[in-house]
Amino acid sequence: DALRVNSITPGPFPPKKIADEQPDFYRALCQKNPLGRIGSAEELAGPVIFLLSSASSFITGANLAVDGGWTSW
Repeated sequence: DALRVNSITPGPFPPKKIADEQPDFYRALCQKNPLGRIGSAEELAGPVIFLLSSASSFITGANLAVDGGWTSW
């Protein structure tokens, strides 16, 4: 088997306490993201499972942005 190397680049995933302690910052961050919200750490699980599975067996050298469109600008 060949060695495959892929990566995941997460978008903004601030801790939940940021929404409580800095609501204006949190709202502004949500508004800057094309999906209009911030991701949760649990949303990284699916892409990780995909890259670990045989479904990605012909993928190598890829970076998967899991960022709600943050890098699409």
